[in-house]
Amino acid sequence: MHASENTTHGLSWEGKSVDLEDIERELNRLWEQTAATAQDKSARVRSSVLNLVVYTSSDADAEKLFETVGRLSGRHPSRAIILSAEPHHEQPSLDTAINSYCFEDPGSGAQVCCEQVLVGANGEVANHLRSIVVPLLLPDLPMYLWWMGQPDYDAETFTDLIRSTDKLIIDSSSFAPSGETFRRALHIQRERDRVCAVQDINWIRLWRWFEAIAQFFDDAALRPHLTGIQRLRVEYAAGQDNASPAQAALLAGWLYSRLNQQPGEVDLMAVSTESVPPGAVVSFELDTLHEGKTASFHVRLKDDDPSHAHAFAQVGEQRLSERSCLITPRTEHEALDHALEGCTRDTPYEESLPIAAQLLEREAVQ
Repeated sequence: MHASENTTHGLSWEGKSVDLEDIERELNRLWEQTAATAQDKSARVRSSVLNLVVYTSSDADAEKLFETVGRLSGRHPSRAIILSAEPHHEQPSLDTAINSYCFEDPGSGAQVCCEQVLVGANGEVANHLRSIVVPLLLPDLPMYLWWMGQPDYDAETFTDLIRSTDKLIIDSSSFAPSGETFRRALHIQRERDRVCAVQDINWIRLWRWFEAIAQFFDDAALRPHLTGIQRLRVEYAAGQDNASPAQAALLAGWLYSRLNQQPGEVDLMAVSTESVPPGAVVSFELDTLHEGKTASFHVRLKDDDPSHAHAFAQVGEQRLSERSCLITPRTEHEALDHALEGCTRDTPYEESLPIAAQLLEREAVQ
């Protein structure tokens, strides 16, 4: 288990074929033992600000998530519940591992304590995860549900857990979303009584692309060209297994939704490159026509340094706004850190989804 570089104390417990009462009892016992070992009990505080529930169908992923989730605790102290579900397992069982640990808050010097609970649910019990999760949640704190892989929006496991969720976190780069997948995410986000927000890590990775493109139009002389879009071309890394154009579709959806326009000619093109992960955006090219004058806007990753992009605008024969842009996408840890900042809805993401869904449906019929 990896929690924080400043971890000062940790206790753990594991149990096979346990029941819910066992887990609750051990959580309380570990906290009491952790508090008792404090050199200064007045400085040791249990200051979780949220409940983080992570769902995965892979035992291997569940083990790795201990480290990922632990690294988040410095900025987002939480009770983290990692669910590994195997509903098709013949023998029903509930296996658990608990880590309780504390670290020093750099600002106050206080000892902040958190818990991680790994729950392996096998067989029929995996179809009733909410009845396991809810009693383990810290009261009066929001619940964030990070769903690893593609959500099955109609599955009982998903619909059951979403009832208690304040924010759903997905990563559309980890599966091949269809237009319907994005529309279902939008549907969940707009049902205010069920979940307050949906966040896509794949969207967060695009933020530096948004900034690089928006900088063109800080120049008031270039803004009128946005009224005459002729064509948009977004290239993305193909990878070895025909990567999904989801990130490219989200970038296009962002552009058209911000302009309150419907997409016209849009090309989402897979290109061969090993400089970025499969599915990651490689280049953006926008062609416009305004009052008889053509213009194009380009942002492309540098071949020798994919952490930066070369950007420029071409208006007639004149090249403008030429610059180098930092484009390194946020790591998974950085993206999750942002996703846990609060339960406010991401309006630009919400408004981009219908257009991204439309473009993915176009791709599917080509």
